[in-house]
Amino acid sequence: MLADALMAYDLDRAFRDPRDLEDMIGIVASPGTWRRVPEGRFCGILDCRVVVMRRYLVVANQTLQAAELRDELRERISAGPCSFFVIVPDTKAAQYDPVAAGGVLPQPGMWWWATYYARPATDEEATAQARQRLSVMLDGLAALGVPVEGDLGSSDPMEAIEKVCADRQVDEIIVTALPQPVSRWLRADLPHQAERRFGLPVTTIATSY
Repeated sequence: MLADALMAYDLDRAFRDPRDLEDMIGIVASPGTWRRVPEGRFCGILDCRVVVMRRYLVVANQTLQAAELRDELRERISAGPCSFFVIVPDTKAAQYDPVAAGGVLPQPGMWWWATYYARPATDEEATAQARQRLSVMLDGLAALGVPVEGDLGSSDPMEAIEKVCADRQVDEIIVTALPQPVSRWLRADLPHQAERRFGLPVTTIATSY
């Protein structure tokens, strides 16, 4: 019965609409062949394996190097194949809270450099600091062999999230913020707003500094 069900599935039909290509997130392995298939679909080949890639959107700025975020990402990586897109809302200088980002070693061979980020004097300086933090995060995840991309976004975190979700597929949002009551994002109830607007699960990490 299982063989009949697998062989009855029409793989070609699954890809008849070019838009289906945007949803392909797995790879099917069979003797001598490799095929990509959408999540949750049969491949039509016996003894095949579908690898599902979980896609996470990380939203953070001053907390990008926090130990709490590091631990959360380590758990996601250990759970199975995944990719990350890191969006850094480009917070204006006047909205900053000073944070000392600690240097930690999440896995052997991967360093997160200790850097102190004082309150920037100008918006240009704030942008430069945000880009530096993003660069460290991207380099660190890439060194682990994890697919990762990232960019700076609007200073309004909701607008930044909305643009990413409009451009790419996301399975879950991870929001990392300063502790209450310091965090403007938590005071504005950003995690719950994002969950309601985008219909995606949102994990909230409030750091300890």
